[in-house]
Amino acid sequence: MDTIQTKLRVNLAQREFEVAGSEAFVREYTERIELLLERLANGAGPVLAAAAEPAPAREADTELGEFGAFIQRLPGTATEVDTMLAAGYYSQVNSADDTFATAEANKRLLEQGIKLGNPSQCVRQSLVAKRVFLVARGRFRVSQHGRAHLRQFLGSLVPD
Repeated sequence: MDTIQTKLRVNLAQREFEVAGSEAFVREYTERIELLLERLANGAGPVLAAAAEPAPAREADTELGEFGAFIQRLPGTATEVDTMLAAGYYSQVNSADDTFATAEANKRLLEQGIKLGNPSQCVRQSLVAKRVFLVARGRFRVSQHGRAHLRQFLGSLVPD
């Protein structure tokens, strides 16, 4: 039985495609993907147009860039609590009232394929650690301490 896990990943401008499994399973897809990439390189119809066409910019994706690129800058050592804090910070910066809700931040994460075990508990842990504070019922703001914590992971993306 083949137990070695193999992964094949293609990222055509973040539209991403990934095949994971045994080496034999991944090999089955390798030829198909190579043919697809060859067709894309030769300008094959609507597939190329879709890959070349940039995703429409959302109004909220301004100051920090797109959310996907922002959240992917977190290192592999970041915990779920850190990931939720980063998503909350991003949502806060792009909101009209400079706050975020757990549901907003979690929705952004889910759009990127990141599923947290318990998003509300992550925010509660950040509350206890004083990395966020409650502004209104269900609305939070990342504190100075929280921004300093995020700077450890994201550097200059998070200002003082």
